[in-house]
Amino acid sequence: MIFVIAEHKDKKLKPITSELLVFAQRLSRDFSRPVTAVVLGAGVEALAGELKAKKIDRVIVADHPDLAEYTPDSYVGVLKSIIEQEKPFVVLVGHTTQGMDFAPRLAVSMRHPLIAGCVEYEKRVDRLILTRQVFNAKMNMKTAVRGEPPYFATASPGAFPADEVESGANAEVVKIAVQPVAPRRKLLELTGVQKGKADLSSAPIIVSGGRGLKQKENFSLIFELAEAIGGSVGASRPVVDAEWLPREYQVGSSGQTVSPKLYIAVGISGAIQHLVGMQTARCIVAINKDAEAPIFKVAHYGIVDDLFKVVPALTKILKELKTG
Repeated sequence: MIFVIAEHKDKKLKPITSELLVFAQRLSRDFSRPVTAVVLGAGVEALAGELKAKKIDRVIVADHPDLAEYTPDSYVGVLKSIIEQEKPFVVLVGHTTQGMDFAPRLAVSMRHPLIAGCVEYEKRVDRLILTRQVFNAKMNMKTAVRGEPPYFATASPGAFPADEVESGANAEVVKIAVQPVAPRRKLLELTGVQKGKADLSSAPIIVSGGRGLKQKENFSLIFELAEAIGGSVGASRPVVDAEWLPREYQVGSSGQTVSPKLYIAVGISGAIQHLVGMQTARCIVAINKDAEAPIFKVAHYGIVDDLFKVVPALTKILKELKTG
């Protein structure tokens, strides 16, 4: 059995859940094991209904008022009980802030290995080999899981395309009675961070600008292009360090990791710290006057020219297409 721990917020499944389901469905085909989604929370019937429509076998629902707000203690306690009873082959968790908060605790509590930040896998005979990126994605490390299952793995956002999740099933929904342990920390307040017009982690189109824009006032070109194409705005670290934009716009190893369908990099040279955060985008378009810029090594399409000519021209074309 393959477990997928569903991640959700504000009564909606987060994109990483679909990516985990793609991972699980591929593993299921190769290892001939059923897929079970596990959702914890309070009032999560609608989420269970959404999950049961995916091509999986079961949905386990742990619904309790004490699970209304996430805490690592409650998640570890409930999941440990479920896993000990169900004995899955592998447990998949998102390599997100929440996932990396409870997954290591859960794995340690059960004395089983955790392979974090997985981007791919392979089957060698009947053995599972997981690939993770190390040294800021400069190298791939292949890890063979050892010992008896369950094995725990977190999947990096963008490693498995969410839009490839298979639907069309009618999975069995199993509701279980749980009694979460008392958490050692209490949530006092949730403070939202304004992230432009959309959360970059789930934005399908992102237009990012770098220091090639020369000064803060020129970033209006990025906002105009993003508005014309219906995308969100991102930025490289030098832009944020120069205080042209707030930190929440930063894409990269020390900012947000994104995997949109389209990523347009404007005036970004392509330092490894930035590439780590966006190189899994389905289509990357780079605009830079330096033909040797590292960004072109990961770009699917490149425009070597002055961004101050190219970007306004693109914005004009997109606006004309909208107006017909």
